[in-house]
Amino acid sequence: MESLSEQFQKTQGAPVERDGRIFVPMHKIPLRTGRNAFVVRRLACNAPLVPGLRIKAVKGEIEVNGQTHAEVILWADTSPDVVTFDVKAKVSAELRLWNVWRAGDLVQAWVGEAGISVTQAGSVVKLECSGGDVKLNCAALVVEIEPVE
Repeated sequence: MESLSEQFQKTQGAPVERDGRIFVPMHKIPLRTGRNAFVVRRLACNAPLVPGLRIKAVKGEIEVNGQTHAEVILWADTSPDVVTFDVKAKVSAELRLWNVWRAGDLVQAWVGEAGISVTQAGSVVKLECSGGDVKLNCAALVVEIEPVE
């Protein structure tokens, strides 16, 4: 059976089905022009390598802990379980989220069984992330992201 990363390459990043679930390589959130506030909650982490959530602002800037960045990684071993941040967005901006993992100093993404199963309940989006292991593991990193006013 082809890995998720191989399937994403064939579909050019389009969603794919595996075991009755839909997976994407990256979750995208459209942003309104101006300030957008979010909270990320890490619900679970069960992976052999250190998982993280990479957050990138396209046509915008992320402000967290008083610092401004184009993108950040919330590592499971160094970031709090709950993180709030703002995104200052320009026209047609979007927030992109995907799972990464770290082996020593090497950051990896989008290989092997890496993918995200996305569910939404109201304004809360749940991302169940599988890392690059040889087996699909949707509990490698589980987070929720929610806009806040």
